[in-house]
Amino acid sequence: MSTPPNIPLAWPDVGPEEEAEVLEVLRSGRLALGPKTLEFERLVAGFAGMRWGAAVSSGTAGLHLAVRALEIGHEDCVVTSSFSFVASANCIRYEGGEPVFVDVEDATLCIDPDAVAEYLEACREQDGVLHDPLSGRRVAAILPVDVFGHPADLRRLRAVAEPFGLPILSDSCESLGSWTRHDDGTRVHAGAEADVAVFAFYPNKQITTGEGGMVVGSDPEVEERVRGPRNQGRRANDPWLRHSRVGFNYRIDEMSAALGVAQMHRVEELLGRRAEVARWYREELAGVEELRLPETEPWADPAWFVMHLRVENAVLRDALIEDLAGDGIEAKAYFDPPIHLQPAYADREEPRPLPVTEEAAHTTLVVPFFSTMSREQVQRVRESLTRGLAREKRSA
Repeated sequence: MSTPPNIPLAWPDVGPEEEAEVLEVLRSGRLALGPKTLEFERLVAGFAGMRWGAAVSSGTAGLHLAVRALEIGHEDCVVTSSFSFVASANCIRYEGGEPVFVDVEDATLCIDPDAVAEYLEACREQDGVLHDPLSGRRVAAILPVDVFGHPADLRRLRAVAEPFGLPILSDSCESLGSWTRHDDGTRVHAGAEADVAVFAFYPNKQITTGEGGMVVGSDPEVEERVRGPRNQGRRANDPWLRHSRVGFNYRIDEMSAALGVAQMHRVEELLGRRAEVARWYREELAGVEELRLPETEPWADPAWFVMHLRVENAVLRDALIEDLAGDGIEAKAYFDPPIHLQPAYADREEPRPLPVTEEAAHTTLVVPFFSTMSREQVQRVRESLTRGLAREKRSA
């Protein structure tokens, strides 16, 4: 395995097992629509406790297919979070719908179920259907995001959604390996309590396929509405070159699926290593008062996607990013600007204040985090941060 230069923000953990799986595919001559894709789907769905999984070319493709599977369209809106990667809102607009942003919880940075409930109470109800009070669009679904790997509170969201018959589409792209615990001691994987969920496997995720994602669920009707459009609109029983509907080329290739198979065979090892790195960060940064460490709800077991810290303001955050870069350590702001302030969303006026979202966007700093990190590298990050904080305090 090659060595990361200095300390990058992320680094994929791949080795001989992954090389062997990919080489097997290359030698087979079957580079698409083959057995590795099916195996990868079975492994991920089984791990997450879902009945089915449909592998796709990216998490974004998976979100788009999930929106279509829930039959969300031009007359609809979807309640979601602005503190997220832009794909979680774009996927709604792909189908002509419109995201309705509500605020997030300060601790987890996931969508606030109370804010969702408050919004739904303000909607107009007609013939048992909710309509947005400003646009008049039908409220079609709730789309929570498992931010940084912490699972959204689907139990509370389900309680809010059920009286109105609203489905939940979980953007779990950052949370493979995250769990919620019930009072009876059982654990449920992130996204498993939604109507449909999506994982992603970009190189900085818990496992990687290079590019890739997976839609997962338990409803066979939703599965059928995902699998056909994924493969140019072909149904399972369509003969060659027959397309029963308009679809997309959202398939994953066999090399990527093979990489995913190898990663899933190592998933407990990979998750365990990331948990250890997270523990080191907590121990090393515990006494640094200026840094707010990731917070975990008592019912959650997150598999962190990144190591996110929160500081006093954007000026300090940006200065620390420069200080870390000077020490050969990569760091970034996340998610700044939030989606509702992105240039691509300048055509809309945000009618609801999102103070927690905007505060988090301006104060969140992400530092290096990957499964092959050493404790010494974590200590280097801590030393650089403390030097930077001291330097900024002197210059204040």
